[in-house]
Amino acid sequence: MSSQSTPALVKIWDIWLRLFHWTLAVTVIFLLLSGEFGWFFFEGHKLAGEIVVLLIIFRCVWGVIGSSNARLGALIAHPKYAITHLRDLFKGSVEQESGHSASGAWAVIIILTSVGFQAVSGLFIADQDELLEGVFYGVLSDDISSQLMSLHYQNARLIQIVLIVHVLMIGFYWLRGKINLLYPMITGYIKWSSEKPLPSIRLQQSWVGGALLVVLFLSLSWLFRWW
Repeated sequence: MSSQSTPALVKIWDIWLRLFHWTLAVTVIFLLLSGEFGWFFFEGHKLAGEIVVLLIIFRCVWGVIGSSNARLGALIAHPKYAITHLRDLFKGSVEQESGHSASGAWAVIIILTSVGFQAVSGLFIADQDELLEGVFYGVLSDDISSQLMSLHYQNARLIQIVLIVHVLMIGFYWLRGKINLLYPMITGYIKWSSEKPLPSIRLQQSWVGGALLVVLFLSLSWLFRWW
C-alpha cells in the first residue's frame, strides 16, 4: 500500500485493555503512596491490593481470549529486537507500531510481574503491628511471612523505579520519536501515518470482557470476603 497523504485513524486498543491500564495505574499509585506515607493505609491499602489481584488475573485471562494485540504471546520478543528498537528510538528513527513494541512488551512483562508479586505477597503478610492483615495471613510459616514482608518492601522500590522509567519513556517517545503513546491508550485509536499497510487487528467483542470481569469479581469478592 502506498503512503497515505493524511493519517488514518486505526483502532488498536480495546476498551478493556484501556480500562485495565488506567485502573491499574491509579490503584498502584495509591498503594505506593499509602504504603510509603500511610495515606489512607488502614482504610484502603488492603482493598486496593486485592483489586490489583483482580486486575492482574483479568489481564492474564484477557491475554488469552482478548484482542489479538493484547495476547500474552504478542509480548514475547527476542531481547535483541528490544535493544534494536531502543537504539532506533534514541536515533529518532523509530516506526509506528500497531501494538506493543519489542521494548514496550518487555516493559509490560516487568510491570505485570512486579505488580502481580506485590499484590499476591500482600495477601499473606501483615503490617508490623498486625493491625492490617492479608486475607491469607497465618497460612504460611512465620519465617516465610517475614521473608515475603521483606520482599514486599524491596519490590515496592522496584515498582517506583519502573513507573518513573515508564513515564520518562512516554515523554521520550513523544520528544524523540514523535510518537504519542497516550492518545491511543486514552481513545483506543492511533493516527496511522506510517508507509506500512494499515494494521489488521482482531478486536474481541466488548461483552466478553464484561462477562469475564463479572465472573472474576464475584469469585474474588467471595474469596476476599468483600461482603
